[in-house]
Amino acid sequence: MSNIPLNFKPAKRESCKAAIVIQGLSGWGKTGLALIMAYTLANKDWTKTFLIDTESRSALLAEGIPSNLDIPFGEFLHGDMSSDIGYAPANYLAYRKLAVAQGALAVIQDSISHAWNYKGGVLDLVTQAKAGSARYAKDSYAAWGDETVVVAKNQLLELIRDSKTHVISTVRLKERFEYGTDADGKSKLVSLGDTQIQQADLKYEPDLVLHMVRPGENRDGVIVHPRVLVIKSRYAIFQKDAEYDITPTILEQLRVYLAEGVDPALLLEQQRLEWIEAVTVYLDEHPAARPIWTVLKADMGHSETKLGDLPLTMLKAAYIKLTS
Repeated sequence: MSNIPLNFKPAKRESCKAAIVIQGLSGWGKTGLALIMAYTLANKDWTKTFLIDTESRSALLAEGIPSNLDIPFGEFLHGDMSSDIGYAPANYLAYRKLAVAQGALAVIQDSISHAWNYKGGVLDLVTQAKAGSARYAKDSYAAWGDETVVVAKNQLLELIRDSKTHVISTVRLKERFEYGTDADGKSKLVSLGDTQIQQADLKYEPDLVLHMVRPGENRDGVIVHPRVLVIKSRYAIFQKDAEYDITPTILEQLRVYLAEGVDPALLLEQQRLEWIEAVTVYLDEHPAARPIWTVLKADMGHSETKLGDLPLTMLKAAYIKLTS
C-alpha cells in the first residue's frame, strides 16, 4: 500500500484571478474597456486598479471623465513605461510585482505588443543577438535560440496571468495586405484581415480573449456600450464566437463568476491541453523536429512521459525551445 497520506475533503468552489486579453485596432477603446473591467474586478475600487502605460501616458486622459459604461473613470494608479527604460518583458513583470506590493487587485498592461516588437522587446533582442554574433549573422534563425531571447519569450508568457492579482492585457492589431489580381488581371492590394502584433504562441495563455467590434461612446449622457467578439473563452459565461455588449451588469457577472464559480485547477488543465495540442500540431507540421522533442523531454527529466501526461510548466518551456 502507498505511504502517501490519502484524504477526502468537502468540494468547494475556488476563486480565480482573471487572465484576459483585449485586442483591437488603435483608437478602438481597448484602454477604456480594460479600465472599467479592472475597476469592477478590483471590487469597484480605483485605488486598487493599476495600469502599466506604454502608450505615451495616454491613459491619463481618461481620469475624471465619464466612461462609455456610465461609470466615471476614477483616480487609478498609473505606471509609465517608456522607451527610456525599454519594453522588455522583465520590465512589465517588475512593474506588476510593484503593483501587487502596493495592493493591486487588478493590473492592466496597456499594451503588451510593445514587449514583442518595440525597444527591449523580443524582436529587438533577436536583432541585437544577430548584430553581436558572427554565427547569428550567418544563420539568423539561430538567433531565436539565443539564451537571452528564449528567456524573454518565456517571460512574455508570464505576462498573461498572476496568481496574486487579476491581469488584463491589451494587444494592438494591424491589417495585413498582399498583392493579388482583380478580374482584369491587374495587380491590386488585398486585405488579409487583422493580426495581433504579438508572439503567435501567446494565444494559448489567456483564459479570455476579446476582440473589439465597436468602441463604446458617451455623448452628452447617451451611452453606447462597447461590443466585443469572443475569440477564446475558458469562462462559462462567455461563449466563443459570440458577440457581447459589455455593460456594467455583465462585468459584475464576470467578477462574481471569478470570485465564486470557477476552479483554477480546471482552467490550468484546459490550458495544459491546449499546449499539448500546440506541440502535436507543430510536430505534425515539422517531422524533422521530433528527435529534438525527444531530447528536450529527456533534458527536462521526462524521457518516458507520454505527451498527454506532461505537466504544464514543462510543456510551455519545452515548446519555446522546440520552436526557437
